[in-house]
Amino acid sequence: MADWSAREIRKSAYLAIGFQAMVAVLLALLSYMLWGELTAKSLLKGGLVAVVPNLVFAYLAFRHLASDGVERAKALLLGGHTIKIILTIVLCALVLSQPSLQPGAFIAGFVITLLAQWTAPFFFKL
Repeated sequence: MADWSAREIRKSAYLAIGFQAMVAVLLALLSYMLWGELTAKSLLKGGLVAVVPNLVFAYLAFRHLASDGVERAKALLLGGHTIKIILTIVLCALVLSQPSLQPGAFIAGFVITLLAQWTAPFFFKL
């Protein structure tokens, strides 16, 4: 693995999350033009449910590097991942309990935004 500084790692993580957010917004704008406001809002909510926990994880997990202590870095990664999963579940429950939501569009927005995270390295040098 390359010898990256903490700043470069954080920048790379935030760049990938920014790409996810951009995909979610563009998807919502396109769906607004094609299918209307409710579908666009549902897709955007799905995208945000994918982006917000990733942002929290990146903030918590990449505050320190392994060079600051392997056990500390391991604990931060594990804690960040746990909070990310819990936050994703809570946000999904909150959004899915809303009466004005298209569940299919919500799930599509969530999945497409998550897939965008996997494709970000193809578009950026991460």
